[in-house]
Amino acid sequence: MRLKRVKNIPLKLKRELYKIPVLHSLKEQAYQKALDQHSPFLPQLDDQGKLIVDRLRQEGTCTIPIEQLQLPTTEAMLHTALCLADSLLTSAGGSGKVENCEVASAIEDLRESPEVLLWALEPKLLDIIENYIGLPILYQGFGVRRSIADGQYSGVRRWHMDWEDRRIIKIIIYLNDVAPGGGPYEYLPRQTTAKAIKTLNYYNLGYLSDAEMLKAVPQENWQACIASKGSVIITDTSGVFHRAQPPTKKERFSITFCYTSANPQVIWRVRKMPRQEWEIINSGLSQRQRDCLPKRRFS
Repeated sequence: MRLKRVKNIPLKLKRELYKIPVLHSLKEQAYQKALDQHSPFLPQLDDQGKLIVDRLRQEGTCTIPIEQLQLPTTEAMLHTALCLADSLLTSAGGSGKVENCEVASAIEDLRESPEVLLWALEPKLLDIIENYIGLPILYQGFGVRRSIADGQYSGVRRWHMDWEDRRIIKIIIYLNDVAPGGGPYEYLPRQTTAKAIKTLNYYNLGYLSDAEMLKAVPQENWQACIASKGSVIITDTSGVFHRAQPPTKKERFSITFCYTSANPQVIWRVRKMPRQEWEIINSGLSQRQRDCLPKRRFS
């Protein structure tokens, strides 16, 4: 734990330095220049893609049934994800790793699943994400989670905003039906988030309790994503307040994919894959898909 804090010091220092007006202005100018330079190279979107990007820009979050995306690798990905979720049930029955009231990924050794990787690199998804982020993108990996129905508030179950990049897209897929009391993903719409930031003076980041959030936003304005199994939630976790609502009645199972710009402040640990499997997959990837991947590691 001590080593982790030491590694984070430069990032925290960088965040503090960029609060200095002159440095903040230079950073904003460089960011806008990068957006302008990449704008002519953004991929074309179909009508559905345009609607999703518009929704993200206006609301910060978009929910859609997975079948509407019409991605050819969906069935294989969901089969693997459900198998991983099932393994959480067995491994977590008595000895599973529990963090922040949730059982973490069943693949703690960071092995990549080919079916999951191919879905994450679907060209249609990459087109949508790149158009929203506005820059070349990086696929940061995935996690499968079992959120335990204990009603406890800690970690990502409290309100927060991610800071690892200017825009961060997370795609959350429910692996079971999520009803009230089932721990839905919850967020504040973009404009509501902006008002809450000012009201709460939320500039040093960190987690907020429900009581703190209620000082800025009435509970009726909190948006819970109640949805059926297979629903896809696409959200900018750096642009809206969000949390995993604490389940009280039923556990939630989900798989989450993360994407950032190609040069974020933080790059997650790279998942391993057997070299032989990677060579087979890599031969079928386009250069654009390869460019979205961090350097591979092999198990």
